[in-house]
Amino acid sequence: MLSKEQNELLCRVGPGTPMGNMLRQYWTPALRSAKLVADGAPERVRLFGQDFVAFRDTNGNVGFLDEGCPHRGVSLALGRNEECGLRCIFHGWKINVDGQVVEVPSEPAGSNLASKVRVNHYPVREAGGMVWVYLGKEETLPPFPAFEFTNLPPESVVVRKALNKCNWVQALEGLLDSSHVNSLHKSWLQTPQPVQGAFAGMLGDSAPRFEVEDRPYGLNIKAKRVLGDGTLVNRYTEYALPTFCFIPNALETLRVMAFPVAIDDYNTWFWEISYNPTGGPMDAKTSDELRNVGIMGDDPDNYYQPAWGPEKVWGQDREMMRQGHFTGFIAFPFEDFAVQESQGALVDRSKEHLGMSDVAVIRARRLLLEQVQKFREGEALRGQAAPVDFGAIHGVHEILPAPAQPHEVNS
Repeated sequence: MLSKEQNELLCRVGPGTPMGNMLRQYWTPALRSAKLVADGAPERVRLFGQDFVAFRDTNGNVGFLDEGCPHRGVSLALGRNEECGLRCIFHGWKINVDGQVVEVPSEPAGSNLASKVRVNHYPVREAGGMVWVYLGKEETLPPFPAFEFTNLPPESVVVRKALNKCNWVQALEGLLDSSHVNSLHKSWLQTPQPVQGAFAGMLGDSAPRFEVEDRPYGLNIKAKRVLGDGTLVNRYTEYALPTFCFIPNALETLRVMAFPVAIDDYNTWFWEISYNPTGGPMDAKTSDELRNVGIMGDDPDNYYQPAWGPEKVWGQDREMMRQGHFTGFIAFPFEDFAVQESQGALVDRSKEHLGMSDVAVIRARRLLLEQVQKFREGEALRGQAAPVDFGAIHGVHEILPAPAQPHEVNS
């Protein structure tokens, strides 16, 4: 259980907040690369309670700027993207990808105003089909976390996201909590026996034992299950700060990353990356079928469609429940979104009653609060203090035969 003060510190991400300042020190996924076309429409992006605009210029370079024009604050998302710059439609001021104002046609000939004005711009990196942005101080730019999927061919990677109408920590905690799978997702899991399947054997033990170990980048969370015949099912979830989670499954040609990115204190983009680590093909339909996760929307920029809310009980179907489905939701992820949003836009953790199944969540909260304190004190953040091979991190789902019983020895 956290105090109200600790909960506020953990959850609030707006400009100037301690957690928001700390999160800005990491590379952040902002949008899919495919959303930006050379000289095409700019995209509005909201991250950590702050508004930005992203665009791809004539030469293919990506600019990521504060949204407001430096002249009088008009949204640059309305601008014309042309000739290597974004031109505000109000007075024609033009800004390049480096945030430099290069033309001010509303000023008299010979004016040097343009050379004196800049828009805040931020370092970007395109990798894995995504545009990543660094929103911290440029002099503290950390190494880019080259996760495994960022070095695979595009046809091996599926990138999509969904709008989760709740605080980002609620989404993160759902990813770290392996014990809820046996209840919330039970209708999507395989049989209790260790058959071939993404989540083989997990239904055989509803109270996993947790072991949580520190890693240079975050945490390793081991959930240990024992089936009735003694078979061990070990599920290793890797957590890399600040929000990246590597979800285990038993398949060799599918790996999954998922992570929340805070839009503001009450809304979150929930990103999911499915990829084939062998470099073979992967698409959304195949990923969903391999994991048996149900029917999701086909919009990669919000696959939670239709976006039900509390007024429609998040789309829960009681007829499905009467027919035997445990939760009545048409897709595995929709169950997560529903329970997280039902906690409220920002849950009050001072009212919780936690148990042994919450060990991973407790450790992650503690780690995030520790990192905020380290940042305040000027210390290096985990994942940035020492070199990390981010490409080697992935979840593991292993099934081990029952331990052999010792032979009885006759005296």
